[in-house]
Amino acid sequence: MSRVLVTGGTGILGTALRPRLNMAGHTVRIMSRRTPKPGEDQGVEWAQADLSTGDGLAAAVEGAEVIIHAASAGFGDSYQTDVEGTRRLLEAAGRAGVQHLVYISIAGIEHVDYEYYRHKLEAERLIEQSGIPYSILRATQFYALIDEILKRLVRFPIAVVDTRLTLQPVDEGEVADRLVELAASEPSGRVPDFGGPEIRRMGELTRVWLAARDMHALIVGLPFPGALWAG
Repeated sequence: MSRVLVTGGTGILGTALRPRLNMAGHTVRIMSRRTPKPGEDQGVEWAQADLSTGDGLAAAVEGAEVIIHAASAGFGDSYQTDVEGTRRLLEAAGRAGVQHLVYISIAGIEHVDYEYYRHKLEAERLIEQSGIPYSILRATQFYALIDEILKRLVRFPIAVVDTRLTLQPVDEGEVADRLVELAASEPSGRVPDFGGPEIRRMGELTRVWLAARDMHALIVGLPFPGALWAG
């Protein structure tokens, strides 16, 4: 088994990865910008580092054989975190002799005019050109993202959503399972995309979301304009 460094180790996906990597027998090192909460570092190594500045990165990577790069800044400065941060990580990984870097990306990003997606694509290119053995897995959106979107769009007594929007959401635990498989395998380059079991429209997801919370709101279908939603 390997020592596996998980960037973004306290995020949604990182939290799902931790027990699965432990169960698979790996030594797990969680990388986060903050110090651990009481008991949070139990059963794992902890590395405090910041991709956006490079602080602590060399020490975080030292001794790691595999990196699962799950850190991202979808609602923050994605250029500094996803592009420059990935560049810094690759430089540190190269110096440390990392044997395999596993990167989680997003399905379909080359078709969507969105700055964050462009930055994820650039991160993929950096990894492909780095000379470090790698695997890249693209997944569809997590249910947690749908939840976050609807929390912003539902304003009682009305939920204004683009009911026609189609999504194929996936459980982050299933994506974590796949990443653990990749981490234990030989570097495979770009692997097949990973999607949820059903393609569903946003109107239906909104109704399910409301029902699960025993909430009621009038769903108003409003087509969202622009290239982002068209993509």
